[in-house]
Amino acid sequence: MHPHTFDIGEVQSKRAEAWLKEAGAIVTSRNAGRPTVVSAGQHQAGACRMGDDPKISVVNKYCQVHDVDNVFVIDSSVHVTNGGFNPALTIMAIAYFASEQLVHNWKGTGFRS
Repeated sequence: MHPHTFDIGEVQSKRAEAWLKEAGAIVTSRNAGRPTVVSAGQHQAGACRMGDDPKISVVNKYCQVHDVDNVFVIDSSVHVTNGGFNPALTIMAIAYFASEQLVHNWKGTGFRS
């Protein structure tokens, strides 16, 4: 653990708290302590929602970006809800499916259903 990592975390925590208060939050809470161990329990995901409607999602079921030809997002960002369990196998399954479709489409035969 580098001390600067915690410095950045504290700065960002203060910014996030200010944003929440500006948005109307009445009570906020920040953890200002410096843990002795970095947790490995986080699964970063959810920045590029998958769906059929380009108005409310970023990629289609093949992880292809709506309205942009030949751009695919094949990672955990299309998996927006991790639920209560480790999402690693689900993320790998989505990546396997989308990659297979990408290769199939690249060969000129189009996407498979």
